[in-house]
Amino acid sequence: MLKKTALAIALSSLFVGTAAQAITIYDNDNGDVIKLYGEVGVGGHINPDYEYGEFVESPLNGNKKGYGTDTKYVDDSFATIGVKGTYQEVYYRVELDYERENWAYGSGDMVLAIDKLFIGYKLTDNHAIEIGLTDTAFDDYDKYGDFTFDTTVETGEAGDQARTVKYEGKIKDFKLGTSYSYQGESSSGSALGDIVNGYVGYFGKTISAVVGVEKRAGSKGESKYGEQTLFGFGARYNVNDKLSFGINGYIEDEDLAQDHTQVIKDPRDPKKDLAIYNDYQTFRNKGALVSARYKFSKKWEITGSYNFEEYEKWAIKNAEYGVTPYSWGDERTWGTVGVNFRPSSSIVFAVEANFGESAQDAYAYGRVYF
Repeated sequence: MLKKTALAIALSSLFVGTAAQAITIYDNDNGDVIKLYGEVGVGGHINPDYEYGEFVESPLNGNKKGYGTDTKYVDDSFATIGVKGTYQEVYYRVELDYERENWAYGSGDMVLAIDKLFIGYKLTDNHAIEIGLTDTAFDDYDKYGDFTFDTTVETGEAGDQARTVKYEGKIKDFKLGTSYSYQGESSSGSALGDIVNGYVGYFGKTISAVVGVEKRAGSKGESKYGEQTLFGFGARYNVNDKLSFGINGYIEDEDLAQDHTQVIKDPRDPKKDLAIYNDYQTFRNKGALVSARYKFSKKWEITGSYNFEEYEKWAIKNAEYGVTPYSWGDERTWGTVGVNFRPSSSIVFAVEANFGESAQDAYAYGRVYF
């Protein structure tokens, strides 16, 4: 995910006056269209467990506006607004996000940032190329087999990246895409190096499946992140119009620096220090889930998932210390059961309860799309 860059607070006035559907600003006989769209969401994580390291804490990294470990509710409010348009074969998008940086190593603040800024060209009706700040190819499908509302097993792919070139195409029921991002960054702004990303999938009415891969070049000592290879898979099976099952999983080999030395001044910013990272070691991470969804009606549905995750660093530290610094041991499993209420196609209220070795007890959220 791309580091968020703060913008003028005056832009927040754009969030006023939403509607149930995207608003058409311009439309002519040639098919050229400009539309305003967005989303407003309020909710968060209930009774989080900070031992899992998924949420920002005020004692870490000098964060003064983060959350202390006694905080029982982590705000996850979010809003986005964007303009998208087409002009003959050219399409484009500008999208702003206003979100809480509540993840580990985040600021804990609400931050307004540019999330997407790209221009695309339709080679044909089913093939297109995008250039700019956009999501990497596999980002749209990395959790394809998961029906739950909140993130469960996290694949850790690159997300939105600046300086990206992406191709996507469709051939009958098959879709494929690939992207290249120059000098990618993590959500906190750490260097990741060049990123190549892609997927191929079959999307039928009853059965659909997608396979994705990501390769990261690494920061070459600029940050703790070295090379990475990620494989992901997701599939859905629609038994009928009401009942669906899904599976999702990933395997990741990631190089992480174990040491850093020689703090120097950043030539681009004399007030900032740079550390040279070294001793990169490869760690294998993997996770999988099975998920289900049942629609009682157009407005009510229930979802559920059973999750498994294993990080190599957990086993290494447990063996090194001779105890279990991680209370869940070398791996963790947990379940999620949720209820979604959709009073209309553009509104959803969701409540999910978590059981087992989860990073939270519950998640509650309401979203309005326009």
